Amino acid sequence: MASPDWFVRLVPALLLAVAFLAAPAHGHLPAAGSDATAAVRRSEQRYQIPAVKVLTADGRAQALRPLIDDGRPVVLTFLYTSCTTVCPVTSHVIDEFVRALGPEALQVNVVSVSIDPDHDTVARLAEHARSRGARGTFVTGDPQSSETVQRAFDAWRGDKMNHDAVIFLRAPASPVWVRLDGLVSPRRLLDEYRRLKPA
Repeated sequence: MASPDWFVRLVPALLLAVAFLAAPAHGHLPAAGSDATAAVRRSEQRYQIPAVKVLTADGRAQALRPLIDDGRPVVLTFLYTSCTTVCPVTSHVIDEFVRALGPEALQVNVVSVSIDPDHDTVARLAEHARSRGARGTFVTGDPQSSETVQRAFDAWRGDKMNHDAVIFLRAPASPVWVRLDGLVSPRRLLDEYRRLKPA
């Protein structure tokens, strides 16, 4: 009998999570290539940020485009707070990436977009960020806006349970996004960030 899809998706996430938890403390990231990131698929894509409004975790209604295009390099992810598979691993990667940057982290626009707006209220997103000690901007909205944003970044999979591990990066004013599909390590993300070049 075949394994359920959710179990198949959970196993690699758990294995990488264990590897991350066993890794040295932040500030001492392992060298690129020394972890399980060989399967990460890197591509460069052109995405148009849709003209939708979102709610930030502090309750502000804001247009997504200027929120993302604020003049800083962008690191963008999709998540939902009740996720138990790829989201916790991706969140850990983002957190370690931010910690490794130190004071420079203020120069990076880290944006996390909820793909479960029915569940992820402003209050729930705020608690999620607080419990992680996470920096950056967490946004939610209505289901249609969430789907529109996911489709714009080719991240729509029809159901939150089919959510893939993917991180997007872009230099200020650049039309090109770096897309990393797979379980990226903090070191790989940091290396990709250092490679970004303004338009």
